[in-house]
Amino acid sequence: MHPILFVYHGKPIFTYTVLYAIAVFAGIFLIVLRAKREGFDPWEVLTAALLVSAAAKVGAQLYSVILMLIRHPIYNLSHPQRLWNVFKTGGAFHGAFIFGFLFGYLYLKHTFKRDWIKISDITFWAIPLIQAIGRLGCFSAGCCFGRPTDMPWGMVFPHLGIFRHPMAGVKIHPTQLYEALLNFANFLFLSWLWKRREFDGQITAHYLINYGLIRYFVEFYRGDAGRGGYIFKTSSPYLSMSLPQFLSIIMMVSGFLILRWGRSKLREGRR
Repeated sequence: MHPILFVYHGKPIFTYTVLYAIAVFAGIFLIVLRAKREGFDPWEVLTAALLVSAAAKVGAQLYSVILMLIRHPIYNLSHPQRLWNVFKTGGAFHGAFIFGFLFGYLYLKHTFKRDWIKISDITFWAIPLIQAIGRLGCFSAGCCFGRPTDMPWGMVFPHLGIFRHPMAGVKIHPTQLYEALLNFANFLFLSWLWKRREFDGQITAHYLINYGLIRYFVEFYRGDAGRGGYIFKTSSPYLSMSLPQFLSIIMMVSGFLILRWGRSKLREGRR
C-alpha cells in the first residue's frame, strides 16, 4: 500500500484522492460517450453526471455523519472536529447511492422525461468500474479493511492513511481487493449484457442485484463493519446483519422488482 503517492510543494498527495478522481472522471467519460452513441445530447448528460456525482459525494459524507450521531450522539457532538473530518474522506457508498439515486431520479426524470430510465441504464453500466477503481484507492489508504485471517492471501496494513492502522501487525482479509475484482467483473458482465438487453431498466436492475450480492457477502469479511452499524449482532459475523447488508438486500429486491416490471411490459408489447 502507498497512502501517499508523492509530495508536491511540501504537501502530500494521497493515492486515494488520485484514484478517486480517476474513477469519477473515467466513469463520467464513459457515461457521456455511451450516451452520445445512444443519441443523447452529451452536454446535457455531462451536466447531469456532474450534478449527480456531487450529490452522491455529499450524500456519502452526510450518511457517515448521521451514523456517527446515531451511534454516539453526545460524544460526537462534544467533539465536532470528528464530524468535520468525515468531509475529508470519501464517505460511505450506501450514502452516496441513496442521495445520488434520489437526486438523479428527480433530475433525470425532469430533464430527460420518458428517456430517464435509459440514462439510468447508462449510468449504472459505468458505476461498477468507478467502484472498482475507488476500492483500489481504499486499498492504498488501508480503509474499508477486513477481519483477521490465516488465509495465504491475508495482508498486513501498517497504515490507515497517514496514521497507524488499528490492525497493524495482523494479517487481515484484503476486502478492498475483493470488491475491486468483483466490481470489475460486474462491469464486464453489464458490458456483455448491454448488447443483449431486452428492455430499458434491465441494466439498472442487474446492477442492483449484482452489487447487492457483492456487498452482502464481502461484508462478512469486513473488519470495520461496526462503522456502518448493525441490524442485529451476534458473536459470529455470519449470524449477524450489518446495516450495509440490510441495504444490500433492499437493492437486490428492488432489482428483481424492476426485472419483473420490465419483463411484464415486454410481454404486453409482444401481444
